[in-house]
Amino acid sequence: MKVFYAKSFYRAYRKLQIQNQQRASAALKIFLKDPFDTRLQNHKLAGSKYGLRAISAGYDLRILYEERGGHAVVLMITVGTHGEVY
Repeated sequence: MKVFYAKSFYRAYRKLQIQNQQRASAALKIFLKDPFDTRLQNHKLAGSKYGLRAISAGYDLRILYEERGGHAVVLMITVGTHGEVY
């Protein structure tokens, strides 16, 4: 799997509190090993975010991404609280 990070992801990541940065990093490590690990609660999005997927990085922290080719290529789009990313 090749993972790319959009500028919007880096900007959002830098704005997170240190504790949330650590949670996001831990979730990304799990994602790289198994994108469908049950701890991530990986799911498709609908509505205005149709075509994207989201994973959980903690209680209220989400990472949005786009996958292509059955997760052969992944673009991490943003990270933030549920209210910020949806």
